[in-house]
Amino acid sequence: MKRALIKSTLALIVMTTSFWAAAGSPQAADEATIVVYRADESFKTQRVNLDVHVDTASLGRLDAQDVLLASGKPGTYTLATSLPGDVSLQLELQPGSTHYVHTRLRMIGNRVVVELVEVEEQVAKLHQAGAAGELIAI
Repeated sequence: MKRALIKSTLALIVMTTSFWAAAGSPQAADEATIVVYRADESFKTQRVNLDVHVDTASLGRLDAQDVLLASGKPGTYTLATSLPGDVSLQLELQPGSTHYVHTRLRMIGNRVVVELVEVEEQVAKLHQAGAAGELIAI
């Protein structure tokens, strides 16, 4: 029991550290970064996997406690997921900016409801999202 607690604590520290190292990785001065993550989910939604799309391009698969990173030129982008009934989120990217998007999943009856919410960096840090992925150009 004690060994499992130590392993879980170490895994959480490693995941949080790698997430913020990747989120703070260097980017071109004329590009912006988008960090899309999942955190604070119920037992019912942990097994739900979804794809995240930026405009018409797939950003990747977002599993529970996962992170997707993307960089792109300034402009307006629309984020959406592969789940039916989700509400898309429009982001206005400025050069050198970083946008954090919390993907909230909840169950209403037998239906999964997805909400994409832009949050501040401090809120994203509080969520202690999981390990970072590769930076994808959009």
